[in-house]
Amino acid sequence: MSTTPETKVVEQIANLTESHWFNGAILGRQLSEQPLYTLDRIMEMVVHILRNQSLRHKQEAENGITSEGLLLANELYNKLEVIKKQYNFTNLKLPK
Repeated sequence: MSTTPETKVVEQIANLTESHWFNGAILGRQLSEQPLYTLDRIMEMVVHILRNQSLRHKQEAENGITSEGLLLANELYNKLEVIKKQYNFTNLKLPK
């Protein structure tokens, strides 16, 4: 079974974040300095991550365990839901 380019990147990022020397600020800064079209795709990715982590937070919280990261993702996704109702995005493909 072949892995997609996206899967390969995810595996690399997951491996990097487990390193003591990983600096998320550098990754974030480099991604934020991309052309506008690329930034829109990156923001779509961020929204999908927040959505999935928000769902995970709700599931984990039912079992009495969660993390600060999951809590933050849940709060941010809740705010995104408000923003999605306020604006009509035409270039972003956000989850329904």
